[in-house]
Amino acid sequence: DGLALSLPARFDLPVALQFPQRASLLIQAGPDGRAAGVAALQQTVLRLLTSFPAGKVRFTLIDPVGLGQSFAGFMHLSDYEQAIVGDKIWTEPRHIEQKLTDLTEHMEDVIQKYLRNEYESIDAYNAQAGEVAEPYRFLVLADFPTNLTDQAAKRLASIIASGPRCGVYTLILADARHKPPPGLHMADLEKAAGVRLVYRAGRFVREDGGFNGLELSLDAPPPEQAFTDLIHRLGESLKDSTRVQVPFATVAPGPGEQWSLASDRDVTVPIGRAGATKLQHLTLGKGTAQHALIAGRTGSGKSTLLHAIITSAALWYAPGQVELYLVDFKKGVEFKTYVTHALPHARVIAIESEREFGLSVLRRLDAELKRRGNLYRDLNVQDLAGFRQAAPGTPMPRVLLIVDEFQELFVEDDKIAQEATLLLDRLVRQGRAFGMHVVLGSQTLGGAYSLARSTIGQMAVRIALQCSEADAYLIMSDDNSAPRLLSRPGEAIYNDASGAVEGNSPFQVVWLPDEQRDDFLGRVRAEARARPAPAEPPIVFEGNVPADVSRLAPLAALLEAPAPPEAAPAAPRLWLGEPVSIKEATASVFRRQSGTNTLIVGQKDESALAMIAVGMIGLAAQEPPSPPGAAEMLCPRFVVLDGTPTDEPGAGLLASIGAWLPQGALCPEYREATDAVARVHAELQRRKAADTGAAPARAPGLYLFIHGLQRFRALRKKEDEFGFSDAGDAAAPAPDRMFAEILSDGPALGVHTVAWCDTVTNLDRTLSRQSLREFDVRVLFQMSPTDSSALIDGPAAGLIGQNRALFHSEEQGVLEKFRPWAVPSESWLARARHALSARTAGV
Repeated sequence: DGLALSLPARFDLPVALQFPQRASLLIQAGPDGRAAGVAALQQTVLRLLTSFPAGKVRFTLIDPVGLGQSFAGFMHLSDYEQAIVGDKIWTEPRHIEQKLTDLTEHMEDVIQKYLRNEYESIDAYNAQAGEVAEPYRFLVLADFPTNLTDQAAKRLASIIASGPRCGVYTLILADARHKPPPGLHMADLEKAAGVRLVYRAGRFVREDGGFNGLELSLDAPPPEQAFTDLIHRLGESLKDSTRVQVPFATVAPGPGEQWSLASDRDVTVPIGRAGATKLQHLTLGKGTAQHALIAGRTGSGKSTLLHAIITSAALWYAPGQVELYLVDFKKGVEFKTYVTHALPHARVIAIESEREFGLSVLRRLDAELKRRGNLYRDLNVQDLAGFRQAAPGTPMPRVLLIVDEFQELFVEDDKIAQEATLLLDRLVRQGRAFGMHVVLGSQTLGGAYSLARSTIGQMAVRIALQCSEADAYLIMSDDNSAPRLLSRPGEAIYNDASGAVEGNSPFQVVWLPDEQRDDFLGRVRAEARARPAPAEPPIVFEGNVPADVSRLAPLAALLEAPAPPEAAPAAPRLWLGEPVSIKEATASVFRRQSGTNTLIVGQKDESALAMIAVGMIGLAAQEPPSPPGAAEMLCPRFVVLDGTPTDEPGAGLLASIGAWLPQGALCPEYREATDAVARVHAELQRRKAADTGAAPARAPGLYLFIHGLQRFRALRKKEDEFGFSDAGDAAAPAPDRMFAEILSDGPALGVHTVAWCDTVTNLDRTLSRQSLREFDVRVLFQMSPTDSSALIDGPAAGLIGQNRALFHSEEQGVLEKFRPWAVPSESWLARARHALSARTAGV
């Protein structure tokens, strides 16, 4: 009696799906009950969405009869988070079969990669998995078995039988008039259902467990407007709910572990979480796993993965163990942080790289491959471990070449692509023995131009992030489309079996925010300072900005020298900018022979000003201060005609530099330019008179700089180019005739001209065809193909883009792209002034 309950004769109890094992629902109804059955499915899906934590439940919606109308209201969710309901309600037999195949493949991965024999169910796994916990999945199927093929029925049978253990459940509305397809029995559906509802006489009756015959009164879905408003509110809460962030600290070394790994046998870098308790490593150098291919569409987390590889390698391995060559062809500055933080492992860092620079990196690595081959042969060793044993005192780090958007090398079928194909193929095939590994990243492997399939076939490690089905087959193999199922950023498949299905290993890439990456790179830099070791600075190519003269090592060495050079160099150099390849700076060489003048053409006032400014300082640093005998010269050794308008930012820069050049400089006002040209011409005549021909003339170099040739009208050729001078006075030729004589006769006597003109049209107004031929070196900024052809017999300058120029020398047979200097900073100019001014005091 003490346990007696006082209850009313009739009361309401909720009907609930039981997690985790019996959370499937089966509704059986004829045509008269279809609408009520669809409403019951809608209500169930809505309650699941509002009951589960955001992003922890996903739905596959199938509506073959209603053509999507039965669940159309839920598609608003795809506007907020596509993974929750997908991008479509499926109706066609082939699509239905494919979606059921996707679910069974997901179950295979869960069973074989996550649960195995360690976890009884997905709930036990999720309890330990933390941020990589698997969401629950519901197959919502209306009008079963309409449009269900025999193969699809077999897939559905597998889902019903094994789905609950993997967190996959079914919500099925079955048409009572039809029998299931072969291989699938209605008794199996009824047995697996946690709740089974049958529509009879206008209402639902529960027919499962001990509730047989129990009549139910199901809640109806909200009115249409209220339903839509609720869905939108749910959508707002679901934004980014599928995003998973595994902290980078998960794979970072602990206290005392930094630089603790050795790369004798291989290089193993942790890059993410694989399951509840395991880490996923990128391993190169073991067996056939020598090189890696990474693919993923925009937003899939590919850049984060590359940063994780670089940062993790830098934390676990010392620079003597691993060297990095980082090349980014993407229009961004992904690798800039490794320049900012002076990553000691980096030998090359290319940001927004050019194809020519990428090719030069491959050439450098090819030369390193040959060098290592010779060293191995001399010591009779076969691999890196053997070399380190035989020559422990010789540094021999493993090399990782990491190229993002590598397909840019092959966007044109030209010599660059052909040579890059050969070099990459050689590096991939032969790098294994010499500890050299390639990691290539791309958004897609499709397209007309890409790396040869034979080379890709040699790359055993494949990492696929979210990508299309076509790319899934390209990066993996013809029978492995598993990457198409990846649904969130950073979710990836690691495969070290050349893409074979059996090599698939799902994992989640670690999340590395910029701030954390900077902190970890700071740790690396601090470790490098604590262990001083000689390391050459990396070669840095920043294609998104002009070149930085502070990185010009030869000029820096000249400025830092304690004493000025004792004699002028045989061929002074006018440094113009940084090449788009690994070689010394692009420069015009002033030999004492005809034609060694330099012409700059194009509407890039600031770049032209920077080249002339750096050129003045560079030549002054190479030349000794004016010797006592130079007093007989009729003008200073630097003459600068600056046509910069007074209201432009660069006005006065060249004159201020000229004021502290140790050799002296003449920087006349605009109206006095003709007199300055006359002084240069007079000095040329003096040198001609002094040149007896007995020995090469070694008078000090004299340099005429003209910034804005188009603004000096007095130097323009006369209209009657082949006529005689109006004045007829041989002692005072016209300025244009003096200028033409300086161009033609000056270089052989050490008088060289550097001139910038804004357009080809203005150049034609100033120079005759003969005078134009006196400029062997021509520097072109971007211009029309027609203007380019007029200057260098080709349209190349029409394609070079921003922060680029072309260097052309007919005598040397050179046509190369380079990055002109940026205008030097005030601090750099101050250091250069101090260095050069100190030389004046000692003369």
